[in-house]
Amino acid sequence: MLSISTAWNYRSGANMRQLLLQIKETGLNAVELGYKITVSELAQIIPLLSELDLAVSSVHNFCPLPDDYPSPRHPSNYYRLTSLDDNERNLAVRWTQEAVNTAVKVGAPVVVIHAGTVEMPDELSEKLFKMYKVSDLGADAFAQLRERFIKERQAKRGPHMDALTKSLTDVMNFAQQKNIKIGLETRYYPTEIPNNDEIGELLAKFHKQGLWYWHDVGHAEANDRLGIYNHIECLKRYSDKLIGFHLHGVKILRDHNAPLEGDFDIKSVYPFIKKHHIKVIESHATATLEQIRAAVVEFAKLEKP
Repeated sequence: MLSISTAWNYRSGANMRQLLLQIKETGLNAVELGYKITVSELAQIIPLLSELDLAVSSVHNFCPLPDDYPSPRHPSNYYRLTSLDDNERNLAVRWTQEAVNTAVKVGAPVVVIHAGTVEMPDELSEKLFKMYKVSDLGADAFAQLRERFIKERQAKRGPHMDALTKSLTDVMNFAQQKNIKIGLETRYYPTEIPNNDEIGELLAKFHKQGLWYWHDVGHAEANDRLGIYNHIECLKRYSDKLIGFHLHGVKILRDHNAPLEGDFDIKSVYPFIKKHHIKVIESHATATLEQIRAAVVEFAKLEKP
């Protein structure tokens, strides 16, 4: 299934009918419901789906957006399944389960999750991004900073992986009962979970219960460019447990551009994309309707046998 995320045209306070009609203008008849959609907006969207003949390819956690407590974080990181605070972790579980309920209501087969993060000094990750933009990747200073970052992350990840295991035990039990799969998404910031090895650890524990790998091309490419792991090797490693893709363009380290724009050759991932995979265009508002339509024509080739 080829679809597009509401991340492309969602605006707070937008008319949901107009949002869905604009998605149909791309030439697509399927949508991924993103993590910014509120409880009231979701209630408006659900009856419109059948009226406008739109399928839902996937639901992106959290959907709907939690409305119980305010969060200082970006909506994509509202509550963390990796939190060492049990109150927050339990809220993350509860709202992930609510996203599973959303998937049931709209007929989507999978919920895509952001698993969480290793809590460590933010400046280390930020410095990696800044140095990449101004330095040669082979520079000693960059390599030393990356090595320091990797060692510190490794030292601090254990309790967060333990917390995530507790969270996923509850999430997967609930999702399995509802016959909904969970897509574990590649993350953008190297502090976030999972890294390349952690994908394998988590799939080994939960794949039989319905945990699958969800590959975000922009996130993986950013990590490749930073020297954290190899993009294509990651795809090779987990190709047998892939369920879906987020497709968008990358320029330097900026992702979520129009899929065919930027300096990343998106065709490099084509050998790994199979007809049965869910393929979601996850460009942001900088992508024009014309650019999205061009991507739809290009990606339609991937739908053919």
